[in-house]
Amino acid sequence: MRYLYSVIFGAFLGFTSTILHNAWQPFGFLLSLIFIFLGVRLLGIKFYYRKYKVIAAIGWLLVVLRAGTPGLGDELLIYGNTYGNQFLLFGFVTAFLAVITPRSTNSNFARRNYL
Repeated sequence: MRYLYSVIFGAFLGFTSTILHNAWQPFGFLLSLIFIFLGVRLLGIKFYYRKYKVIAAIGWLLVVLRAGTPGLGDELLIYGNTYGNQFLLFGFVTAFLAVITPRSTNSNFARRNYL
């Protein structure tokens, strides 16, 4: 069940960051990067193991890559402009940093049911 929750949460992060990155430039772009980092980190705090953060990052990556390719009606959610290219690059770097960042040992967050 935790695997499924991680994939769904990563896909939700991918969808919200994809919609937000082009909304209010440059604030939406920065907010989407912050949401990616905090979302993956909070999932790692909640489930304690790094494998769930990796699964969430893969779910995010799958949604973002699909949003960057043309659909049936030639629609794109991530354009090939400056913000779109930076979102793909910095979003991947942010997700990678969120996965490899070690968890806090003195956090009491995981014992509470916030997520």
